Amino acid sequence: MGRLFLILILLAVCVAIVIILVSVSNEMYKSGQRALRPMFGSNDGGPMAPSGYQKVAYIALIVLLFGVTSGWLGGL
Repeated sequence: MGRLFLILILLAVCVAIVIILVSVSNEMYKSGQRALRPMFGSNDGGPMAPSGYQKVAYIALIVLLFGVTSGWLGGL
């Protein structure tokens, strides 16, 4: 049962990483398209959404915290 739980967690982490990578690549593509557009009109600064790197950092922090508290990382 424990192995099944670990496999499911690993699968969920892999899916989350793929989703994050796709999101980052889409944002990079969109920002490149925005940068190539001519600057006409007012400059409102764009949306204040977190970047893809922030999303990856938050997911890595959550995985690290879960690993430390569960004992997977740190090995007590």
